[in-house]
Amino acid sequence: MTAGRNPFHYGTPVEGKNFAGRRAELDALVERMRNGVSVVLLSPRRYGKTSLLRRAELELSGDRPAPAVIEVNVLRCGDVATLAGRLASAAYRTPGGRWHRVRSALPDFVRRLRVSPEVTFDADGRPVFSFSPALAPKAADDVIADVYAILASQADERAAVLVLDEFQAVIRLGSHLPDLLKGLADEYPAVVLVLAGSKRHMMERLVVSSEAPLYGMAQRMFLGPIPSDVMNAHLVERASTGGKHLSAAVAAVIVALAGPVPNDIQRLAFEAYGVAGDTIDEGAVSAGMAAGVAHEAAQYSERFAELSGTQARVLVALAGYDRSPTFSAEFARTVGAANASSVKRAIDALEMKELVVERDRLWVPSDPFLAAWLRGAGA
Repeated sequence: MTAGRNPFHYGTPVEGKNFAGRRAELDALVERMRNGVSVVLLSPRRYGKTSLLRRAELELSGDRPAPAVIEVNVLRCGDVATLAGRLASAAYRTPGGRWHRVRSALPDFVRRLRVSPEVTFDADGRPVFSFSPALAPKAADDVIADVYAILASQADERAAVLVLDEFQAVIRLGSHLPDLLKGLADEYPAVVLVLAGSKRHMMERLVVSSEAPLYGMAQRMFLGPIPSDVMNAHLVERASTGGKHLSAAVAAVIVALAGPVPNDIQRLAFEAYGVAGDTIDEGAVSAGMAAGVAHEAAQYSERFAELSGTQARVLVALAGYDRSPTFSAEFARTVGAANASSVKRAIDALEMKELVVERDRLWVPSDPFLAAWLRGAGA
């Protein structure tokens, strides 16, 4: 590691030695992707869902022949034309495929699509396919079906996997798309479909509930917190790699303050490492929390100002409440709400804004740095 480089990472998917724990989940996911079992991966935000998907793809890449894996983050597709273009581009680049290394094979690939894309080339000379935003829905459906068929054509020789991350966003692109995917999954059962999502209510409507369009077509996997002992050991090891001492006891303090979300834990460890001397002690952890709050204070203040009076009072109370039932008459009095129904409406609104989350049947701020800001003078 480069001298002085912070060994902790947060904010984007982690790779390599920054990947912590998840061995059982990783083995289960890889085994299903390798053996033709479709999966619905459900996870709260920032629990490492995308990191797990990419680690699984990396492990699969060592198989011979290498599996054909297409991955697209649906949330990053502003319209169905963009989704179609990214699917086609990923299909062309599939490692071990017949096209991805030979530019002369480009016309053959394009002929397999019923709608001709615009073709450009990235900095590495790889083709990038795109379609006009005005692409008709039926034409976009044809491209998606063609990509699915291209993937299925390789399934006799190797595992073929389609990974759609943040799948809940597909409804924004077209309410019919879940039904289209269900039909393609039925038509091409050899293709493993991995649907990953972080919006629990939306994923339930799409794949979990018995009325969902994709109900019963994949095995469900739930991504929970990383066990504290595993996370503690990871923090100690990473700090040592960066040349600083972190005891198991202080690592446990970091996990307790920032947990259970792995990204938040890594974020606090990053801040504590940055302010510490040769040893990351509890003082450095406290200073790291303060630094993290300071970095986000302007954003927290802006978001807090947008809340209604009841929502703001509920959020502040949840940041420092004594763990009594949230919908009790006592809590309603504390936040100046008329009754428990008013509290519930406020919490529903805060959940939609991703400011609170339910853990162990209690509502708490979703961000521990926001909670610390709320408990301080900032709110």
